[in-house]
Amino acid sequence: MYKIVSTRATEEDNHELYVGIDMHLKTWHITILHDGVIIFSHGIAGNWDTLRKLLDRYKGFRIHAVYEAGYFGYSLYDRLLEYGASCLVAAPSLLPRQYGNRVKTDRRDSVKLSLWLSQGSLVGVAVPSLEERSHLAVIRRRHQLMKDCIRVQHRIKSEFRFHGLTFPDMKGTWSKAFVENLHQFQFTDRWLTESFQRLLAQYDHLVEEIALQKQLIEALANTDRYRENATILRTIPGIGLLIAMEFLVELQDIQRFRTSDKLAAYVGLTPAQYSSGEHIRMGNITHIGKGQLRAYLIEASWILIGKDPAMGQKYQTLKYRCGSKRAIVAIARKLLVRARRVLLDRTPYVPGKAA
Repeated sequence: MYKIVSTRATEEDNHELYVGIDMHLKTWHITILHDGVIIFSHGIAGNWDTLRKLLDRYKGFRIHAVYEAGYFGYSLYDRLLEYGASCLVAAPSLLPRQYGNRVKTDRRDSVKLSLWLSQGSLVGVAVPSLEERSHLAVIRRRHQLMKDCIRVQHRIKSEFRFHGLTFPDMKGTWSKAFVENLHQFQFTDRWLTESFQRLLAQYDHLVEEIALQKQLIEALANTDRYRENATILRTIPGIGLLIAMEFLVELQDIQRFRTSDKLAAYVGLTPAQYSSGEHIRMGNITHIGKGQLRAYLIEASWILIGKDPAMGQKYQTLKYRCGSKRAIVAIARKLLVRARRVLLDRTPYVPGKAA
């Protein structure tokens, strides 16, 4: 592909260096591309100090770095900017594809990142500010606690079934009375009963933590940054506090989406399209983007179609043409568009408009 040369670039040459970083817990593979030639491609210790010492060799060059968004967050992005380099955090789902190439190594990954960066072929994620990251932690911690709670519920059900006992068919949130009955249940001996109580104690703890985290979200919603917009969004039928805050914290400045189509694509509510010659086929939604927000919008749409006659009629029309699942997803997209509009206009939602 590209020849690795041992000669270091000089300032008399092109001043641009493109640095591809493939990150792992203990090692990072770094590729530095200069004027179409790889001048460095090696693994280093996975920390900022080692990378900084490497970049110090190229003082005077304009350094452009890239790494994939994911597990390592944005701390490296912050340090690269502070160092004076530009940095792009690439969206993994939008990386260029090389069909037929099944060889994957850390070195190849870092080489491809540096090459694509030099070609302008990468799409970066919107890096949240430090304040926005702390707000995201509040929203996402509740999701984690909810998932943990559901796992414990499954373990409780499995405990009953493993011992040949029938577990009540409970759907949705468990009531306090139901959980209290579980606490009163006695297995055949002390060992099973006390072990089961540890499982129930874990469930009780998670329920308490979820309630505390919801209070934290409520406090965040009442800050100057979110109060007005959260109030406007909650005028839309189906959108309560949690969905409104999910919308505002995950998307932040709604004005950065110049069109409703761009917003829908970002959330993952745009249908996939397959075009070949004269044939055009529309597929399911792309599922790229904000999965939890997308799920919330679909959940809210079921309430919306029951309270807004225009949306309800639109749903029935779409349901007749393409089925209930696709119809409610289409309504969720319209809900997203309407939410964007009420925020931009800073006016409450008005029922009766299907567009």
